Amino acid sequence: MQSTVVFRRAQEEDAAVIAKLRQEIWSTTYRGIYPDDMIDQFDYAWHTQKDAQRIKSPAYAVYLMMQEDHPIGYITLHISVPAHLLSLYLRQEYQHRGIGRRAVAFIQEVFQTRGVSTFTCECQPDNVHAMTFYRRCGGRVVGEDLSNEENWQNSVTFQFRVEE
Repeated sequence: MQSTVVFRRAQEEDAAVIAKLRQEIWSTTYRGIYPDDMIDQFDYAWHTQKDAQRIKSPAYAVYLMMQEDHPIGYITLHISVPAHLLSLYLRQEYQHRGIGRRAVAFIQEVFQTRGVSTFTCECQPDNVHAMTFYRRCGGRVVGEDLSNEENWQNSVTFQFRVEE
């Protein structure tokens, strides 16, 4: 039997947990996409501070994904016009279990309660798994920035409709 995943609004004291998740997930997801030194020299203190700022700011909504009281991923939403999914990160061992799809449904619920009809997110085009995932979740490509000198800086913008 699979445990239930809970989406919990992050508190300021969760910033270190989120930064640690990011560090772990970057090392498994972006190795070979981002420069190795960007991953290996991850500035944990800077990321923790940035996450704490986002958690406190009304312009953002940050959620931890929890399973049996263990953090398995997180979501960062920018509550703006247009609304934007900044990050949807899930630890590798929890991927391909339907949790990501539940996270997208949760994101749509959050935006729906705020009267948002669409939201966007960027994806690094070499992240083939994420590109496929966003398409399968109903994301439609609405923009591309593929001309950067460094390939890791390229991005594809997806737009999602929020169901009413």
